[in-house]
Amino acid sequence: MRKLHLAIAFAGLLAAGAAVGGWLYFQPTSVGAQFAGYQIGAAPTFSLAKREIARFDSARDRQAKDRELVSGWGTGNPRFDFYLAKYLGEPECSDELRRAFSLELAWRPELLPRWAHYWAWRTQQEPADEIASLYDYLAALAPLSPPRSLTWREVLNLQAALAITGKPELARRLTPDNWPGRFRDWIASKPDWSRAIRPDGPLPDWQGPPPK
Repeated sequence: MRKLHLAIAFAGLLAAGAAVGGWLYFQPTSVGAQFAGYQIGAAPTFSLAKREIARFDSARDRQAKDRELVSGWGTGNPRFDFYLAKYLGEPECSDELRRAFSLELAWRPELLPRWAHYWAWRTQQEPADEIASLYDYLAALAPLSPPRSLTWREVLNLQAALAITGKPELARRLTPDNWPGRFRDWIASKPDWSRAIRPDGPLPDWQGPPPK
């Protein structure tokens, strides 16, 4: 009888392990990403969240940590989303993290409007003027031979501008080197950014004032 009980208990453990494994497999983010998102999103101020993000972004296994961070973006924690998006514009942010975030927008294109929303909210100039400045800047670079590579920060700016002007397909898998062709296609589409306006909040699902 004891052996039967042990066999039943062991079978139960196996079933539980399989259930947990299946749950983890089908989750959109890893456990590490979920924990990071909770830990960073719980910070009361950006300065505290910034320290946590910097810890991930400067870790020895930075690429894996950066992927964990960006895979948690847009999965239901607006505060975490705000902190990470803001950090992307900080001088301390690595190009590796910006690259990882840009690639995440390619793998999950439904997030591109969310990024564009935040970008339009935080621009120093009015969004339409910001897009016009970006357009003029790239128009001056495009004729150069060979073309100058963009930084990943500039790539993220252009991705937001393309989404805002109705050309999200040109923003997907945009890179520092393939931008001239995308830019020419953007010019040919005669984009109208005059209607670009600054949103009331940093994210579509944001409630209340943004953290300090």
